[in-house]
Amino acid sequence: MTNTPSIDPGLDTREAFVARYVGPLRSYFAKRVNRFEDVDDLVQELFGRLWASASDKVIENPDGYIFQAAANLLKERYRKRGTRDAAMADLPFFHSESEEITPERILQGRNELQQLEKALAELPSRTRTVFLLHRFEGFKYREIAERIGVSVSSVEKHIAAAARHITQRLDRK
Repeated sequence: MTNTPSIDPGLDTREAFVARYVGPLRSYFAKRVNRFEDVDDLVQELFGRLWASASDKVIENPDGYIFQAAANLLKERYRKRGTRDAAMADLPFFHSESEEITPERILQGRNELQQLEKALAELPSRTRTVFLLHRFEGFKYREIAERIGVSVSSVEKHIAAAARHITQRLDRK
């Protein structure tokens, strides 16, 4: 007896594939990510990649193949996240330090905010929108990509460009 769910013979191949692997993939990702809300995004991205790369080639070990693809997706995600988080950590505006609130600190904060607003105003419209949606509205890259009709890779490039520009502008004080 196998651990895979029974598959309705009336389902098409993709539906049967999803029915078989969605549960195990959710479990796999849930054990390996910090945020549970990312689990379904990862499962969906993996299925999307598999469909995009589908060929007539028969895979001899589909279980091994799908979970190796899942491992590769996580590696890629952590590699990208590490790069992105490192870039965002360099932005002085986003550091939250426990400082005493003094009139000088309030004035400094206002000046930094004005500099940030100027830097954001200098960005191309789409880059500014992408940055604001991600950083201030909390949208995920995939959500932004779907919302404005671009690829996730394009969103990543806009975020990186915005982070570079803001860092340069705020460092010129």
